[in-house]
Amino acid sequence: MHMRAISVKSVEVLEEELQLHVHHTFGMEQHSDYVFKPGGGKIYSATIVMDSSDHVITHVTEASAQFPGREFILVDLDTDSNVSDTYRIKDGEILEKKINIG
Repeated sequence: MHMRAISVKSVEVLEEELQLHVHHTFGMEQHSDYVFKPGGGKIYSATIVMDSSDHVITHVTEASAQFPGREFILVDLDTDSNVSDTYRIKDGEILEKKINIG
């Protein structure tokens, strides 16, 4: 089974309270296998692992509209092939998608 490692991070440093708000708005806490350590004066960053990433990408893109003007980076890595897609997301839209091989 192909597994996907999905990482979401903010471009800007966010207050700890805002990091928690982003985390719950993006629904990242719903996944049992995730890494998230909030802290003051840091960018928001969380990683989850699952077999399909499509619904997470859609949800994070739509939910980003709740944080106007803030940009997020989502990296969707196929752990078998080591190919990743990097999305720049802002205001409910995907601004850019890049495919990275290896």
